[in-house]
Amino acid sequence: MYEGNLHLNGPNIAVAGVGGRGTGFLKTLARTDDAGTAVAFADPHAPSRQCAGRWAPDATIHDDWRQMLSSTPCDVLMITAPQYVHADMVVAALDRGIDVYCEKPMAHTLDDCDRIIAAVNASDALFYVGLQLRTVPVFKHVKQLIDDGAVGKPRTMFYRELRGPFVPKVDNWIADESKSGGALVEKNVHHFDLFNWYCGGRAVRVHAIGGKALTAEQGGNVGQLLDHAFVLVDYDNDMRACLQMCFFCPAWAHELEIIGDNGRRLVTDLEDLKLYDAESDTRRHDAWHFGIERAHGDPSGWLDFLERRERGSTREDSRRQAELGRDSVAIAWAAQESIRTNQIVELMPGAQEYQ
Repeated sequence: MYEGNLHLNGPNIAVAGVGGRGTGFLKTLARTDDAGTAVAFADPHAPSRQCAGRWAPDATIHDDWRQMLSSTPCDVLMITAPQYVHADMVVAALDRGIDVYCEKPMAHTLDDCDRIIAAVNASDALFYVGLQLRTVPVFKHVKQLIDDGAVGKPRTMFYRELRGPFVPKVDNWIADESKSGGALVEKNVHHFDLFNWYCGGRAVRVHAIGGKALTAEQGGNVGQLLDHAFVLVDYDNDMRACLQMCFFCPAWAHELEIIGDNGRRLVTDLEDLKLYDAESDTRRHDAWHFGIERAHGDPSGWLDFLERRERGSTREDSRRQAELGRDSVAIAWAAQESIRTNQIVELMPGAQEYQ
């Protein structure tokens, strides 16, 4: 059991799950002053525990997260375990009054999202979902430009993510859609959350096409996970968004474009952000440059969480975080349902839930 001084150099943190995400978080803590101290971590996979121990040599080590929570005093539970166990972990921590940082996706099903929302509503502890793109400098600047009226009212939005296949997971859990929720749930909730953030409305219907072009041996995703899709999202304020994703393109690309009703458009590839004037003959634009090292959201997401703790985030803040997490999962689930049925999927007003 950890017997150190709580609140020394930031919160004392217990980490549930130390695969790639969890170990990456421990590296962030080790390299960032006053970002917190990992006092314990838990993972059933021995090689993962061994690797994580290099970055948190003073932390107590557990193979079961429940035993860790019951025996280790901590301020925060960082959840970087697979999403099919997120709800159990969130509920257990909030019941103990422990603040929670939960990696995206918030959960692998809408039922588990609702379990989390119920636990958040019953607790005074802080809850936060790691939809870190909202904290990345270039995307924050896009939001400020939209709020300042730079494009008028956003009308169409496009995000294009090209990448290689999912990296291998312990026991290949990601290939099981009953555990991962599927490719769009696992990965693209980030982008659906950006759509929601920028558009100022609620998604009302989703239409998607997609499939599996390559086997894992050919360079696609494992199992039956989708490796490409186009997802159209229709909002209640007449804004429309499109996501293109491809998982067999290691020559990666991340591109966002927003066109407003004043004819201007915002375009970024994570490094260079451009705001084009409406005049077609000049292509005049304002430009901002962001180093690619600032495009990853992990450290900025955690620092945003710490700022919320410092200023005393309210229960309403936590409830809003949970709702945002559920909204992004609901759009991803609707997209996968649309692909499966080849039908437009309607979302219920007031709650992002596909029918």
